[in-house]
Amino acid sequence: MKWSVVLLTCLVLLAGSISAAADEELTSVIATLETPFRAATPRSQQIRDFTADFVQLSTVVAIDRVQRGEGKVWFKFPPQARTGSTMPMFRWDYQMPNEQQVLSDGTTLWVYVPENRQVIVSEISQVEAEYGDNPAAFFTGLGDLTQNFDIAWGKGRQDQAGHYLLLLTPKRPSQFFKQIEVTVNHQAVLAFQQGTVFRLFPLVATQVTDPQDNLTRITFVAVRWNLDPSDSEFIFEVPAGVEQLSPSAQMPRF
Repeated sequence: MKWSVVLLTCLVLLAGSISAAADEELTSVIATLETPFRAATPRSQQIRDFTADFVQLSTVVAIDRVQRGEGKVWFKFPPQARTGSTMPMFRWDYQMPNEQQVLSDGTTLWVYVPENRQVIVSEISQVEAEYGDNPAAFFTGLGDLTQNFDIAWGKGRQDQAGHYLLLLTPKRPSQFFKQIEVTVNHQAVLAFQQGTVFRLFPLVATQVTDPQDNLTRITFVAVRWNLDPSDSEFIFEVPAGVEQLSPSAQMPRF
């Protein structure tokens, strides 16, 4: 009987230790992702902007169809955006399956489809008020993700390459998405845990699940950062003959 009590006590303590270790590891993975985007981080260790090639796989569950997209993306985080008060500037240039541009200067959003000679122009604040947060809100608060999301381990916790998986559930309801799975570079996490400055971009990929359970996975490739692009790169100049549409048109998914 005495040995049974001792064994049970040891098992309880071991379970508590495993849980604490898992929580500590989750905290360090989140911190690895957030730290370069925090205003309090030393400037030499901040990520103030980045550009990358991207591959997008969009899965429509109802018809079991996967569509591949490719292009180039830019993000710029003004000082206000680094504290979560405004949207960052961003630009997505799709080369396939069709040419398309999605741009924002942090206030206005443009969605341009050259083939249709049309551009959707809307105010981001108006879109958020009507539909809830857009997945791009993930990039707004990268320095403090818990402000907008509840965070837990993703399925399996790590992928086949060893990168960590985080599951982000928005605290505010949105018509755009239910959750985002974020892939964090495992080497960047290791460097963070060791207290070393490891200049490696922490974000590997994002996967958005929409309310109909469709998936949009974006993988970032050949990432470069702190290139200081001009603000004008994130403003769309409407070409002559292009029709401007209202926000009532279908909004994009990122």
